[in-house]
Amino acid sequence: MRDAGAARDAEYPDTVRRFPLALLLVGLMGLLAAGGVLLGIFQSPTGTDLAVHNGIGETLEATQVVGTYTTSNLSGVVSFDFVAPDHVIEKAIGTTGKVKAHRDVTGPEASTVLEPVHNLLSIHSFTADGGYYDNTQPARNLVAPAQRAAVTGTYSTRVELRSGYVVAILLRIDAKDGSEPIKETVDYRLSRVGVWTRSP
Repeated sequence: MRDAGAARDAEYPDTVRRFPLALLLVGLMGLLAAGGVLLGIFQSPTGTDLAVHNGIGETLEATQVVGTYTTSNLSGVVSFDFVAPDHVIEKAIGTTGKVKAHRDVTGPEASTVLEPVHNLLSIHSFTADGGYYDNTQPARNLVAPAQRAAVTGTYSTRVELRSGYVVAILLRIDAKDGSEPIKETVDYRLSRVGVWTRSP
């Protein structure tokens, strides 16, 4: 029997590599969030942290979450429409606007599209900038201790809050591993959360 990854690759051929669906983004955002765990575990939440964490809870409890995500190293965009508790439709859309891949999932895997929001709970010490909340940490926090001496630069997280919901997450890595530059951005943007909708 083929494993789930093999089945997904067969279903979406080459588009899986060019348009990662929820699992690739979840993995990247989970990695980025992991660095905040050790720094924040012994800290009391600040007012800004409470605002972000309350927004996380409201977003995760919404009956419907609609949005898109992109990364700087891949062309196209992935759109998703999640309906609680366990249904999501995802579409990988190319630069010409043509749908390259499609998933319709019911079950526990559907909620992985919301993991980028959930992973924000491990990040602490946000600073407020209007409706945005920022956190910047050394990029070396993303790698194992034995590798940290070679890694310089930063990774940053920007969260947008509107009407008490987390409605966008922008991740940016600007670092070097020795002399090799590492630059990546992830833009996770919601157009609808519960009864809230983004204005055109």
